[in-house]
Amino acid sequence: MPTGAPRSLACRTLAACTGPDAPRETTMDQRTQQFAELMKRPDIDQASARYEQMYGETRQRLVAEFPTLQWRQSLEQTSASCGNDFAAVNAGLRTHDAIVRGMGNWVGTGGFRDDQWERALATVGEVAHQYGFDAHPKVIANQPGNHESIFRDEYNAELTFGVGKNVGLTFESGCHLTAEAKKRGTPAQGPSY
Repeated sequence: MPTGAPRSLACRTLAACTGPDAPRETTMDQRTQQFAELMKRPDIDQASARYEQMYGETRQRLVAEFPTLQWRQSLEQTSASCGNDFAAVNAGLRTHDAIVRGMGNWVGTGGFRDDQWERALATVGEVAHQYGFDAHPKVIANQPGNHESIFRDEYNAELTFGVGKNVGLTFESGCHLTAEAKKRGTPAQGPSY
């Protein structure tokens, strides 16, 4: 995982961040603007269905390419409040109108040799690109025995693929409205400041 990711996810999970990056007072205008931007996106359930399809296809393609690879899920699906980019949408609300979703972490054993990393990365990239992700991932690590790259889509969803002792595949969506919030079509009324 990229440096700083655990703090970010924990901060969103708690939905009450403090410090220099924490959102300040939220105005209804900010809430309305951010909500309108999220209305242009599919809701989290629609996005998740497509992402789950891509995520499953990615694992299947890797097994087809590297038949000794065996997957097991190491973490179940999670949801958290969106980060600072869309913080105004949820500010002061008891329930969240906008969330990110982690699709569960997968660990693979018996995968591939270090010299097969580029082939494996290309396989993941082919699938991800078909679903609207960058053709070229951001490289986090690329040295013998330690490889990690991140693919992103237009909503800032992240598909992370890496290999060290085991093969790792993780996914976190970008920010999307819940189905209920999208159906409502207007921001929830938060506290007035």
